[in-house]
Amino acid sequence: MRRFHSGGLRHNLLQYISLPALAVTFLCSLAGCGGSRPAGPSQIPAKITLNPSTSTSVQIGSTLTFSASAQNGSNSNINLTYSFQSSDTSILNIAPNGVACAGRWDAAFTTCTPEGTGVVQVTASAQGASSSPTFVFVHPPIDHITVIGILPTNQTLQEPCLSQGQTMTVQAKAFSQGADVTASVGPFNWSADNLSVVKLTPIINAAYNVATNQATATANTPGIAQIYASASGVASNSFQQPQYTNAQGTSPVLNFFETCPVQNIALELGPAGSQQTGQTSFITAKGNDQTITAVITDVMGNTSLEDPNSLTVLKNIPLTWSASQPAVVAAGTSCTQSCSANTPSPGAGSITASCSPPTCNVGFPQSPAILSSPACAQFFQLASCQQFIPLPVYATTAISGVVTGAPSPNSFIATSLGCSAETPEACNTSIYSISTGKAVTNNPNPLPAQPNSFLFDLAGDKLFMGGAYGALIINPTNLGTQTSPFSALGSVTGKVLASSTNGNFAVFSDTLHTPNQVYIVNATNSTSPSAIALSITGAVAAAFSPDELKAFIIANGGNSLYIYSTLQALQGPIALAGPANTVAFSSNGAFAFVGEDSFGSNPANLTAFNMCDNQAAGTPVSLLSNPISIAVLPGVHFEGKDSYGNAIPDGTHTLVLDATGIDIVTANISAQPLTATQPLCQSLTFVSGDPVRPAQRIELGQGTIHPINLFASADGTLLYVVASDRNSILVYDFSTRGISGIQLLNNATPVSADMTADASTILIAGSDGMLHEVSTAAGGADLVQLQFANLPNSQNSFCTLDPTTGACTLDFVAARP
Repeated sequence: MRRFHSGGLRHNLLQYISLPALAVTFLCSLAGCGGSRPAGPSQIPAKITLNPSTSTSVQIGSTLTFSASAQNGSNSNINLTYSFQSSDTSILNIAPNGVACAGRWDAAFTTCTPEGTGVVQVTASAQGASSSPTFVFVHPPIDHITVIGILPTNQTLQEPCLSQGQTMTVQAKAFSQGADVTASVGPFNWSADNLSVVKLTPIINAAYNVATNQATATANTPGIAQIYASASGVASNSFQQPQYTNAQGTSPVLNFFETCPVQNIALELGPAGSQQTGQTSFITAKGNDQTITAVITDVMGNTSLEDPNSLTVLKNIPLTWSASQPAVVAAGTSCTQSCSANTPSPGAGSITASCSPPTCNVGFPQSPAILSSPACAQFFQLASCQQFIPLPVYATTAISGVVTGAPSPNSFIATSLGCSAETPEACNTSIYSISTGKAVTNNPNPLPAQPNSFLFDLAGDKLFMGGAYGALIINPTNLGTQTSPFSALGSVTGKVLASSTNGNFAVFSDTLHTPNQVYIVNATNSTSPSAIALSITGAVAAAFSPDELKAFIIANGGNSLYIYSTLQALQGPIALAGPANTVAFSSNGAFAFVGEDSFGSNPANLTAFNMCDNQAAGTPVSLLSNPISIAVLPGVHFEGKDSYGNAIPDGTHTLVLDATGIDIVTANISAQPLTATQPLCQSLTFVSGDPVRPAQRIELGQGTIHPINLFASADGTLLYVVASDRNSILVYDFSTRGISGIQLLNNATPVSADMTADASTILIAGSDGMLHEVSTAAGGADLVQLQFANLPNSQNSFCTLDPTTGACTLDFVAARP
């Protein structure tokens, strides 16, 4: 029983006592007592609104408070006294003050005794006007609610998933002590944990105009979701698709709703709906945008291509688009199933697209057990039900472009890492922001901490700086201005190893302090970045997938691989075949390539790891020597041959630099067929044009060298190798298979090197303390040599004081993308 103290009777009595006073007031108004007054707003109600309105659901024996408001013909609020009516007082009684009892009130309106169940109409009235009714569903206490899909008559649902736009009816049932009380409950509210996956439309009861216990579930964005129903404060905690029987038996229990996952993405040049040509590369002048169309196929074979004979055409699938070199070939904004590739600068780059969680193939890494069960495959007559597990899916081939045109001035930074081991009191460092368009070094910018590493994001909007005593994010645009370019990263320390494509995330590794830490910095808000610390020891290299879904981290001195994602727990350690210190992603984003040194009986090799399940893909490719660095090229076509006269097949090319030459590893990537017995991870096969060597070889013919970087020309015809023990940049020409050099002036040898995004200039920090701007045009030439003046009150160009190891020297240069 519920007890409730009511002042309603006293209020009514006061109304009767005040009637004579009201009468006098009324007569005075007729006779003009006290002089003439303007008429006030009308007190005649034109509309009465009852709250709660439309419908509500209550448990027997509980109370519910109704209130009302009124407006006159001018829509002005007016104060009235209301009476409340119940259409069935054997189920719901209402006290004069609007407090309703789901049962029967005692005479004092203090105790509510449960009685019947059912649907009652409640209205509020005043001065002859009434509100629209509110339907009150009175029901026994609800223990739990279940939600199941129901199979329409004479219809077989496509399971385990529905393709976009297909529907099923879902139904909720409410139970009280094992009894089905659904008929007395209402309305039901519908929701899902992934509202983009399924659109829920309540089925309305025409008699009450309220949501019933049924809804239409429409498949929308590819992925898995749970559907929920709630009533009277109780929510369901399970969902089950409809079961039915056919020649294979009874369908398995599928405890999820799924919009069919994307199985394949094929990128084509040209607008949506145009003739698909299979062209995946272009050459164009800068400023000529290119339209890229994604042809999407789900696991049921439905596609995004317009087909008048198909009832299902995939639309508005939220793909993730990314570019390998946004300064050259950039993905436009608001791209879905097509994208405009902007070409702001000469050079080479590629664009890829993926159906990446959490916005596409939603639900990763959820993997319902039934989808790995043989019973599921047997009933639906499939090779495997694992094809329905939502995983990241990548375009089989990226669109690559070579952009021609006159290069524009490029900006870059130059500094020293010589203070990295010193305390801030002992030594401070300055950084220079320079343009290739001006033969001056500009003014130095003092850094608030000592750097041990720098890394630009691909867009060039952020410069991440690592340090033993503090890390920073630098806005390169603000260098040399009155606006501070520095954002501190709090307690983050260590070297910066990787940045995500758009600079939203970065990886720092602290191997100096105990215990070692890896920091994942979230720079989405660059003025207030945050970070999380991972207990990973000895991290030496890292790379982000183009879609930002995962970061591959090589740690434990290079012997282990860890995989970080915001969507799942840290994966690893995964043992590597040999120590590694370099990792890079394929141009389509589907595979991470790890270069491993020889170890024991294992030769040096390049191993590919699949992004969708973190497993090694294919047989590792043996390398001639331990890799120093690797670089993945856009899908360029090599017109020339390797050092042994073998043509290089088309595919994804990875250049592996070692102490004597370059290995070229080529991979072909394809979609997993639907007949496969494993999840729909893409397949990778290494191919070689050399009948003897699995990796094709470029011999530099210089004996053993100490290379520090490797670059490629925009058109892929030339490779440039910068070595610290050579006073010239080595150049390999694919067309002639010859080696030449670009001589550095002053007999300088390189200390650090980088190439501008347009591939027009190689920047060299030289052993002579000067910065060399080496042009790659017309055979190449060391055109500009910049010298740095000493800092004020210092005998050094980069540090305020000389560190204990000696004067700071120019030892780092990086081009801003």
